[in-house]
Amino acid sequence: MQYEIASLLPPAVAIVLAIVSRRVVLPLLAGVVCGGIILAWDDPDRSLLSIVFRTLWGEAWDPGNLQVLQFSLLFGGMVGVLEAGTAMKLLIAWLSKRIRNRRHAQAAIGISGLIVFFDDYANTLLVGTTMRSTADRYRLSRAKLAYLVDSTAAPVAGLAVVSTWAATELRLLTQGLQNAGIDDGTQVFAMFMQSVPYRFYPILALVMVFVIACTGRDFGPMKQSEAEADADRGDGPDSDAATSDPVALRGHWIGAVLPVVICVATVAGSLIWTGAARLGPQAAYGSAEGLRQILGEADANLSLVIGGRVGLLVAVACYLGIPSSAGGKPHSPRACLLAALSGAWQMMPAMLVLWLAWSLSSLTDEDALDTGGYLASLLSERLSDQWLPTVVFLVAAATAFATGTSWGTMAILTPVAVSLAVQFSAAADPTGTLTIATFGSVLAGAIFGDHCSPISDTTVLSSRATGCDHMVHVRTQMPYALLVGLVSLVCGRLSIGFGLSPWILILAGAVVLYAVVRYVGRRPAES
Repeated sequence: MQYEIASLLPPAVAIVLAIVSRRVVLPLLAGVVCGGIILAWDDPDRSLLSIVFRTLWGEAWDPGNLQVLQFSLLFGGMVGVLEAGTAMKLLIAWLSKRIRNRRHAQAAIGISGLIVFFDDYANTLLVGTTMRSTADRYRLSRAKLAYLVDSTAAPVAGLAVVSTWAATELRLLTQGLQNAGIDDGTQVFAMFMQSVPYRFYPILALVMVFVIACTGRDFGPMKQSEAEADADRGDGPDSDAATSDPVALRGHWIGAVLPVVICVATVAGSLIWTGAARLGPQAAYGSAEGLRQILGEADANLSLVIGGRVGLLVAVACYLGIPSSAGGKPHSPRACLLAALSGAWQMMPAMLVLWLAWSLSSLTDEDALDTGGYLASLLSERLSDQWLPTVVFLVAAATAFATGTSWGTMAILTPVAVSLAVQFSAAADPTGTLTIATFGSVLAGAIFGDHCSPISDTTVLSSRATGCDHMVHVRTQMPYALLVGLVSLVCGRLSIGFGLSPWILILAGAVVLYAVVRYVGRRPAES
């Protein structure tokens, strides 16, 4: 730990500049340059330019990073094809035909958000635009539609094992462990899965969506918006007549569901195959413990790449084989290629952020500045390990709120937070509950801050997709996000501080949310 307080400068520079500029790319690059300056100052034989270039080049060609990039582009291409083929839109429109009242309409919007689990942007655009007429027909305010869309998009994508988030989360977790000196990557997927119940905010945010939907009650500014919409808006337009054609719907159901189902099944099969290959004759398929061991040894990145390839091929086959409309001609290969390239291109800004974040992480690892080791020595006597996940949750929330990006927040904080958790628990279990809960807290805090931030990309996108005034969306969603954030904070503290099961705390949190909505909320007619 020869660099001591200087080791904190690169991530601090990145965070402060991101907050001030409300951008992520240049602050991350500034953090990399800052780390290079410190290393070059200490070692005159190495120049700043060579350190920065070697770091960026090395991370660009790292095999694990390339797998993440490949999966993200493949999955982005699949999403682009699905969007261009209108399959998901028609599936969601079909669901809207089964709605009977306002509460059904809200639940249907929430369920639609769960269906499009593989990407938060695709979720926001597909559900937001498709469900506008449904919201109008049942006198839901656009603010309510924006809330339901925004509060399912990032949470469900962040929790899904197969999504545009998954490979990134796995890679960031791997880097955090490597920064702490743990190079055994066989535990990463098991830790990823074990962290799911510790992601209290995204889980309870989804619970809150369905509590609001099923009770039909609201509070705060949302209550006023709903009362005005219920009083002023008449019946909206019927859904597109094309969706009433059962033959067309059956065809498009295949194009919407088959690529995703086969992609998920391929990832699951690949996880078992790669895990069993590593275990060899010791692999045991017949028991839950044997399956857990197989998944623990699985190559998650390779499995996601295989699933992405298969999913994209199936999406292309469905796109080319299914007519563009009932009785119409099949889509053209050129349109399919453009759709795939468009979907892949949408992932490039996120990939640029991750590349720079990986580079910053490599400069702060144990073999370079050892930021995690210094933080552990600095905080070990000042901060109880039981408080670490709570503090990380708050820092992640504040960073995401200020920068407006959950992805950037995860990229900056995850490697340092995981490394710090390993250092705190090194004497006990370095990959145990504390590390898992801290990893989950970064994701949860990032999504929480993102939901509250008026400059968040998904918040802005939700407003545009649903036709809601942006500041109205921010003002009406904020009380719900703060309530879920407070409950999540308590649950997280209790899970580590008192060793309570996270699943029990999630159930308790859901009960608290229901009680608050039930006794504080009002239906539009009661306002």
